[in-house]
Amino acid sequence: MDIELRFFATFREAVGEKTITREIEGGTTVDDLLYALEEEYPDLDIHTAEGDLREYLSILKNGRDISFLDGPETTLEPGDTLSIFPPVAGGCEDVVERSFRGISERAAMHYLERIGGESITEQSVAGEDWEAVVSSEKVEIGPSLQLTEVSVRFEGDCATLDTVIEAFAKKAVRAGG
Repeated sequence: MDIELRFFATFREAVGEKTITREIEGGTTVDDLLYALEEEYPDLDIHTAEGDLREYLSILKNGRDISFLDGPETTLEPGDTLSIFPPVAGGCEDVVERSFRGISERAAMHYLERIGGESITEQSVAGEDWEAVVSSEKVEIGPSLQLTEVSVRFEGDCATLDTVIEAFAKKAVRAGG
């Protein structure tokens, strides 16, 4: 079965490409695949010497962080997309979460697509050098009033994120642009 792998920041440099496809056997876990990738691309540096995933590494299976699934033991399925982000380092952030009130998840997804993203799942969008995952919750703003607060977790090339987040925020503030 085939899966798509997307690499960001220094991992993209280590692989030499943004996206690759790999054929894997049924029952393969994320960790199995990551070990195979490290053998193929030694500069990926995904695991510690003890065999654990490096701290602050971010891995998304179809737009969902594997830490909210079965972690490294998450099983891969045909057609899955695995996005692999290195730990945050240097002078800027490559993982940023922002919250916006007064817009819906649907509007947030639309705005992300309008600024150059492509829908991956119902709650995630990917663009050139970035991905975003949208979630929402009701928040109380008074004794009897609630609003929807949409949170967007942006990940990717830190230089690109500044531009993407600024463009998204302008649309979200206008709530109709």
